[in-house]
This record gives sequence, C-alpha cells and structure tokens, in this order.
Amino acid sequence: MTSESVKLYKLIILYFLNRTKYEITNAILSDFILEYRYTDYFSIQETLKTLTNDELICASQTHTASYYTITEKGRETLNFFISKLPKDTMQQIDDYLAKHKIQIVADTSIRTDYTKTEFDEYLACCSVMERGSTIFEVSLNVLTEEEAINVCRRFKAKSDTIYSFLYKELSTD
Repeated sequence: MTSESVKLYKLIILYFLNRTKYEITNAILSDFILEYRYTDYFSIQETLKTLTNDELICASQTHTASYYTITEKGRETLNFFISKLPKDTMQQIDDYLAKHKIQIVADTSIRTDYTKTEFDEYLACCSVMERGSTIFEVSLNVLTEEEAINVCRRFKAKSDTIYSFLYKELSTD
C-alpha cells in the first residue's frame, strides 16, 4: 500500500462513518470498499486498526460483529482533509448508504452477545437499538454456550415479535 492509498482508505472510512447515525459493522464497511474495488479485505482491516489506534474511530465487539463509529477527533481530521477525498467517491458512499439504508438499519439495530458467567453458565444479552439508544433489552441465563448462541440467533429472527409481546404484556392491564 502506498501512503496515498492509505490516506484514501482512511478518508473513505471516516466519511462513511460520518454520514451515518449508526454504529457500522465491519461487514458493511468492507462490503462497500470491496464492491467498489478500492482495496482488499486485509488492507481494510489494517486501516480500521490504524484508525482505532489513532482514536479517529471507536470500535466495539460482540461475538458476531465489530462495530465502528467516528470520534470527534475523527470528524475534525475528516473536515481538515475532506478536499483530498474525490467527489465521485463521496457520491458512491452516499449512493451506497441510500441504497442499503434499510439493510444497514436492520443489521445495526439488533445486538446480541453472550458471556460466560462465574458459575460456568452463559448470559445471552439481546437488545434493540434505535438512533443510538437502547429501546429494548433482555438478558437470559442459559447452561451452555450452544444455548447462548441459539438465544442470540433466535432473538435476531424474532425481535419484533418478542418486543411487541412484552410491550403489550407490560404496558396494559
């Protein structure tokens, strides 16, 4: 990677994250960059790590995904160097975000993760996010890691039904 290409990859990621209201998964960022053939997967991962180490973006992890957001320092850096990002690249990012908005919201609004407890059991934590705020969260203690994985998988598939049921049951007499 040349220093110019590294700068471009950083600006692409910063611009992409700056244009969204959500934490964006590694998969979504990678999909855009690979779809437009800017670079390969390993260069993306290296760039994400550098941006995180430089505190230009923030990373959070679950067992199934990595999520990224831009920091204030990242916004300042982007604003300073925005003129170095080609206009057609900005348009591609904007078009991609508009085209995939529904899928991006779906992919980033439902969070699931699990942890091993001190009693050798597992706590599956599942939540629904909206505009950066948690609107619903439930945790379930299970005996095995396999059960925790299944709870997380099923929550993703049935979160609307679960939320509607609990809301109705808890908000009405």
